[in-house]
Amino acid sequence: MPYVYSTLSCDNEYRSYVKGGGDIPQVEAHVLIRGGAGLVNKNIITPRGVATEVTKEQLAMLMEHDQFQLHMKNGFIQVDAKKIDADEVAKDMKKKDKSAPATPEDYVGDKAPIVNKA
Repeated sequence: MPYVYSTLSCDNEYRSYVKGGGDIPQVEAHVLIRGGAGLVNKNIITPRGVATEVTKEQLAMLMEHDQFQLHMKNGFIQVDAKKIDADEVAKDMKKKDKSAPATPEDYVGDKAPIVNKA
């Protein structure tokens, strides 16, 4: 089975729709791709990347999904046919999205945070 590797901070659910009654779109299929890169988990470990196993059918739907394609183009998502350590795969991927928590590296030089000394 294929694997989707993500360096996104949050889980993302990608959905495809079909036309329903009264021209109201109905969810045809959905795939949840796990996030959590850069966030401390319950084991006090901060993963650089996260892997999600998907079926071939789910992968086919994802490859046609505009938002999934954008995440791939921007370097936050990568697909592989085999399971690899997600942290190893993440080394070559974009590290942080806009929803990632701030780290000390974000406050270098003139970007130092304002500290309330009261």
